[in-house]
This record gives sequence, C-alpha cells and structure tokens, in this order.
Amino acid sequence: MKNVIVGTAGHVDHGKTCLIKALTGMDTDRLKEEKKRGITIENGFADMIYGDYNISIIDVPGHEKFIKNMLAGIGGIDLVLLVIGLDEGVMPQTVEHFQILKMLNIKKGILVFTKRDLVDDEEWIELVKEDAKLLVEGTFMENAPSIEVSAYDNYNIEELKQLIVDNIDDRLLKSDAKELFRLPVDRVFTIDGFGTVITGTLIEGTIHQGDEIAVYPEDKATKVRNLQVHNQSVDTAFAGQRTAVNLAGLKKEDIERGSVLAAKGSLEPTMMVDVKLEMFDDTERVVANGSRVHFYCGSSQALGKVVLMDRDMAAKGDNCFAQLRLEEPVAIKKDDRFIIRFYSPLETIGGGKVLEVSPEKHKRFDDKTIAAMEIKDRGSDKDVAELVIKEKSKFFFTKGYFAAKLRMSPEELEKISSILIDENKVKTVKKEYLIHRDYIKKIWEYSKGILEEYHSQNSLSEGMNKEEFKSKITKKFQIPDAKLSEEIMALLEEEKLVKIGPKSISLADFAISYSPEMEAMRQRILKLYADRKYEMPTIDEVLQTENDQNNAKHIIDALVSGGQLVRLNYQYCIGREDFDRALSGLKEKIKNDGRITLAEFRDMIGTSRKYAVEILEYLDNNKITQKVDDARVLI
Repeated sequence: MKNVIVGTAGHVDHGKTCLIKALTGMDTDRLKEEKKRGITIENGFADMIYGDYNISIIDVPGHEKFIKNMLAGIGGIDLVLLVIGLDEGVMPQTVEHFQILKMLNIKKGILVFTKRDLVDDEEWIELVKEDAKLLVEGTFMENAPSIEVSAYDNYNIEELKQLIVDNIDDRLLKSDAKELFRLPVDRVFTIDGFGTVITGTLIEGTIHQGDEIAVYPEDKATKVRNLQVHNQSVDTAFAGQRTAVNLAGLKKEDIERGSVLAAKGSLEPTMMVDVKLEMFDDTERVVANGSRVHFYCGSSQALGKVVLMDRDMAAKGDNCFAQLRLEEPVAIKKDDRFIIRFYSPLETIGGGKVLEVSPEKHKRFDDKTIAAMEIKDRGSDKDVAELVIKEKSKFFFTKGYFAAKLRMSPEELEKISSILIDENKVKTVKKEYLIHRDYIKKIWEYSKGILEEYHSQNSLSEGMNKEEFKSKITKKFQIPDAKLSEEIMALLEEEKLVKIGPKSISLADFAISYSPEMEAMRQRILKLYADRKYEMPTIDEVLQTENDQNNAKHIIDALVSGGQLVRLNYQYCIGREDFDRALSGLKEKIKNDGRITLAEFRDMIGTSRKYAVEILEYLDNNKITQKVDDARVLI
C-alpha cells in the first residue's frame, strides 16, 4: 500500500469540506464553532483507500482570517485539489491559496469545480473555467486536469477518485528511512488512561511503537507508547500517513502545535535560518532590510527579522538570499519550504526555501557568503555536501550530524562522502568524523609552524614530545577528544607530513644535524658507553661529564632514536653492540639449557648483579623473556 497526502485549497464556502465528505464519508469539521458558523476554522483530516493507495486528505480553512491554520496543514502534500465553486468562480482566497501552493513547491494538482448542481448557465461555467485557466497559466498546474463535481448528488465523485490516483506521481512519494522520521504536530490532547496524544502528518521516515524519539524544538526525549493510523492501532507508521502518537513521560503542556517529533539528534532547534526568499508576483508590500515578518514552515510559526544579503529592499517578483533571525526557536530542515506574511497588516507576501538551519551570523554584501548560498540553493547534492562539510569541519561533527544537516539517510551520505573521499576533497577520521581537505591543510600549517619552531630551538632533539604536540593542536582547534587528536596526528603521518616515534613527533624531512662541537660531544658519549660496556653509567652521570647538559640530553635521545643506544629505563642506557651481544648469548644459553639464572647471566657478560638485573628486567618488560621461579625463559 502506497501512502499519499492530498490537500485542498480554495476560497471560503466553495465546498471543500462537503467535497471531502463525498469522497470519504467523513465530516472534517469537528469543532462546535465550525458547525455553528458553517465554515472550516481548523484543519480537518479524512482518509480513503482507493486501489493501491492509502490517501490522507487535508481540509484547510478557506477564510482569510484562518490563513495561519491553513499554512499549518498544507505543507508536505503530494497533490492538491484546487477547489473553485462554479457559483462564484475565482475569488481572493483562491488566488492567495494558489500563490501559497506555488511557493510551497507543490508539484501536482487537479482543478476541481464544485457545486455543479447549482449552476445551469454553460456560458458562466466557461467564464469561470477561463478565469481558472488564467490563474494557473505558467505554473505547475498549467496543464493540470480539471473536473466538475457536485457533493450534493455525487456527480463525478467516483471519477474524481480515479483522477486523483491517476495523477499521483510515485517518484514524489517520501522516503521511509527511519533516520529521517519527522512528524510536525498540529494537535495535542489527552485521553484518559493513555495520557498525551499528538496528531500530525508523517512527512518523512518511519516510526515504530516503542521507538525512543525526541520532541523539537523543546528537545525533550520521549517514547512511542502507541500508534494509530486512520483510527486503527498499528505497530508502524510510514511517510504520507496521518498519524496519532501516544507519548510516554510528557504532559500536554510540554508540546504544542509547531513542535516536531523526530529521530533523536536529527534536528537542530534554531532561531536563525538562511533562505532563498521569493516575493509573490502580485504583492504590493515591500520587505526592507530589517523588516519584521511572520514566518511559517510546516506547523511552526514565529516572528522574525529579515536580513537581506545582497540588497536593501525586496519587492514583488524578487528572488534573493536572506537570513531570517527569529524571535523563538523552530525545528525545520534544509530544503523545507516556508511562507512569510507581512507583519502588519497581516498579509501573505512570499516565501521560499530553507538553505541552512543554524547558520553562522552573516555580514551583508559578502561575496563569499552569497556564493555559498548560491551553491546551497542550486548546487548538486555532492557540491552542497562538500560545502557543508567544509564549513563545519572546525566543529568535528560526525557522519550522523552531516546526514541530518543535509537531509540524507546514512546510506545516501555514505555514497556521496565516498565520492568526495575518492576525489581527495574529504577525509574520514576515526571512522565517523568527516573533515574537509582544506581544514586538514589548516591543521597542517599550524603543526608545521610549531614543529619548525621546535626544531630551530632544539636541533639535536629527535622531535617534540608527542603529548605536548597533541595538547597544542587539541587546544588550538578545540578537538573534542584525545583519541580524535591522535587520529589526526596519524593522518598527518599517513600523508607523509610528519614522523611519529614512540614518544616524539617531527617534520617528515627533519634530520638531526651536528655541528663540529656537537659531533665531538656525540663521540665522547658513545665512547663512554663503549668503555663502560655492561657497567653502564646512569644518564645523570653522563650529563655531568659535559658542560652543555641540555644538548647532551638531546644527543642521548637521538642516539636512542637512531639505534646506537638502547634505553633500558629512565636512568640506564647501553650500547647497541653490547646489548645485542648479551641478548645473543642469553638466547643461546636458554636454547641449550632451557633456562638461565641471574647468576649465570651475570657471569656470562662479566658484570655485577646490579647491572645484570637492569638488562634482564628490560627483557622481561619487552616480552622477550619471562621469569619462572629463579630463572628466565624465552617467551
């Protein structure tokens, strides 16, 4: 079964509610005031099954006083029925509703001429149809099918049902990816014995009974206790279905119309939005930079200020980039469509597309900002993904964040990021972080600077202490955890930019260069170890033989790094040749006798017990030998 959302639009009293009742048998006017006044005030909902389609129908108010309610229900529809009463023809709210439909980027529609039973004048009917044709000329409904119907005598009602199904474009149906689950709330109430229940149209993704989800922008965690679709209990609800959700652990006061149920971590509550602003062709209102407007997106609404990026004023027919700075948080996504209304008097004047949620605050007339907005408006998925990763690399976000930010499933993001990785534009770090090549270059340039400075001041050192280096880049770039810093260091080594030793890090092309004085010191230290053989001096004793103890220490470290000395522990080193000779003799003894005692090893290398212990403990610590009773064996 395929799930489809069909919406109605049109002037008040043109028969939208009666039409839906004829199609579904359901009266969508549920409020006493609606019954009393004979007009729709709140959005109503009905459903019908026809062929392979489970069709949810949204009945919106037609009266101009209730446009804000209409806006809360019309978003996310797959197909619209533009209802025009044959007794009156195209009226002001017909035009306003149709402008809104165009702005919301609805793709498919049907012209439905109602009240056929009340009109006998064929010439008048043709005039009404001609006006409707002029209204939709040059729009997504220019070639839309039309039909005359009567809810009074069910004239052409069955034909309209078939026409709806015939005009559903399956390519426009929504994703069922669980990670994209999103349900804007349009009603909140309580039921005795169940608690808090919300209803809304599931516009993306899938939700299951028992799922742990979140309410945005409140960012409150909750759990799905029960689900209903079309008044039937279900285990799973899919995109395109009208859904009632019984929530655990929340009171009615915790949620309101405009809240959004979504997968945890999938939305960013925001009070700032980058947008492509599009003004209606027929509005007489002008939006100046800094103007206050009413902002509507999904079931959310807020007051906000318009900051125009590339001009001082937007008039009818203008398309431009802007940043909306709202007065309260909303929960929306990239590519959502929105509507704006003039602050006072309240009048619908335009809308557009969300380019980015939670952007940085922009300066006006900045070429770089405008170019980035252009890519987010018209660029390919790959281009937009690269740009967003580039902009956000400094925050070290995970793949999960970027999938939500880009409105992609994890699989879609993986496919696009793989292409960017193959093109050497993006790197994956620690398997879950995406970092743009330009930001890695920035980290490298800083790293190169501190290492060059270190090498210039410590020319005889094999490199900067690894932990000190890690601390510097972690602080400089505010890297969120130490393991990620280590992975970034490993990436720099993988790219052959640095060399990483057991305890040090250096530039890849760095090599110790000895002056004649330092070379003489190096030879003296090597000779000292060679002369002492297995009665090794402590490092302090070696340093005391030289006037320049700082450089002497660096030379010892370099000799260890270069392999001429073996560091047994913090105080003892031994010459490499002497160490290898002792190790070879030990292995031969154990091979012949199966073991070697401390006394035997002492006598074999001709030293005292004190020095023999230092060597044997080094071999134990490095998993070469193992002490068993009073002897050593090979591991």
